[in-house]
Amino acid sequence: MSGPNSYRLTFNLPVLHDDNGRGYVSMAQEAENVYWRCGVVGVENGKLGIQLMCNSEDRSNFWSMDIDYEAALWFEGKGHQHKTGSHHHVARKYLTLHFPLDICRKISTKQYGMTVKYVVKIMKKVGIREKRIHNFSIREKHISNLALIVEGKTIYCNKEILAMNSEVLMDLVYPDNFKGVQELKLPDDFKYDKLLRLIKLFHDDSDAIDCNNVEETLEMASNLKCATAILRCERWLSKTQLMTAKAKMKLAEKYSLVDLQNGCIEMLKTSHEVQRLFENPQDFTDSEIVELMDRVTLSIVGHSYDGFPK
Repeated sequence: MSGPNSYRLTFNLPVLHDDNGRGYVSMAQEAENVYWRCGVVGVENGKLGIQLMCNSEDRSNFWSMDIDYEAALWFEGKGHQHKTGSHHHVARKYLTLHFPLDICRKISTKQYGMTVKYVVKIMKKVGIREKRIHNFSIREKHISNLALIVEGKTIYCNKEILAMNSEVLMDLVYPDNFKGVQELKLPDDFKYDKLLRLIKLFHDDSDAIDCNNVEETLEMASNLKCATAILRCERWLSKTQLMTAKAKMKLAEKYSLVDLQNGCIEMLKTSHEVQRLFENPQDFTDSEIVELMDRVTLSIVGHSYDGFPK
């Protein structure tokens, strides 16, 4: 399967004994602005259930989506147990495939677990709960009452929203003894892209931040005294699965994000326990393994194993 809207996804999953792998969920991979994860849903009738899941990266949106798929277990450069078909994805109605448990055990390794590869072709996709993305290059009636000139470009925005979200911007748009300005040219140290991103964050736009710009957005929000923007960055960081816990911890320490820091510490503890489980599964009881896998699932997808359909 190839062509437009076709994507290759590769996941590594643990294969433990019987039900003990259930609830494990992989890190996310992005394709077509959809974030895909793969999870183990347990063993039934000698077969291991593996589930392909998708939603927006911060869990703010779900998708109604028709896909064609190819799937295979991967070992020594070759695919095994090939499966093909079509599936209709909708909120939590994920694609579940079943593979013989004895085959899964044979092709899994202690270091990497088991590799599953998918080729997914998106035939139709509709967001069920899409967020609005504002266009600040045009005036919006009843909203835009200020034109900011930055590096020769114009951002049409709302001065009350700027003032509520930034102490520094409040002083600029509401100078002493003046009700406010309608047009404001900002100093050269303001950069258009960075300021636009911050204003989008004020409006909670879904495309405001990503892994590549969250740190500089935090820096600008700190410099302009934007407490709400910092909080939204922290909330985004706590949910994203596209950054490591160590990278998050670095930002949490730099910008004093206490809740994020505590979450990262818990995540790192869980990661350490998962590593121990891969290396020495005999040291864990069945109940300890199930509890650990459910903790991993909860931290990634926002609910425990009980929330998954079989």
